[in-house]
Amino acid sequence: MPNTGSRSPQLSPSNSSSSLLLHEVSLHALLHLEFKKRTLKTGQCDPAWCNDILIKWLKPKLKSHKYKGIRKQLKTLTLQAKKSQVDLENVLLIGIEAKPEIQQPHLDNYLLLIREIERKLGTTALLSTPEAVDLKHDESGCLLCVLSSDLNAHFGRKNQLEKPISILFRGTVREKHLFLGAIYANPVFSYQLQYEDENFVRIILQLA
Repeated sequence: MPNTGSRSPQLSPSNSSSSLLLHEVSLHALLHLEFKKRTLKTGQCDPAWCNDILIKWLKPKLKSHKYKGIRKQLKTLTLQAKKSQVDLENVLLIGIEAKPEIQQPHLDNYLLLIREIERKLGTTALLSTPEAVDLKHDESGCLLCVLSSDLNAHFGRKNQLEKPISILFRGTVREKHLFLGAIYANPVFSYQLQYEDENFVRIILQLA
């Protein structure tokens, strides 16, 4: 079972160089997990499954000279995750979120926004081309689908948003308000309405 104590594990860099390395590895680990999640047809991702995916991705980094300065922190995290003592995804999310003094790349903010929407709706975002999207996915719940063939194509070399992202949503009026409200309250992104009826909403996610 994950650790339920009041004190959450944190990434604790000793200097600015280590801080940037931790930020970089956290971001790319979460992006790797994001794509792995999209391969699941059920949309269900328990912490143990996420931990396993992240551990496998982080393991080679422990031997990399590039990450020598943060090897101890990464090793501690992977060992704790193996024992199911931490929810590694949440720890990494905290790691990229807790940097208000540094302007975050748009990709960081996108991942955080999608996680916030997923938590509010109790669902997992899908990734699909507009032509292949399954409109009947999870008919008893809601549908949250990013319409793209390659999410990386929307971001530049410095992880800045260069191409707006189309998102399709299906759900109740309350769920629609939660979905659009999360974007409206976000300081980085805004949305442009493309289509709306009684069940579906399609928007373009763009910079505010």
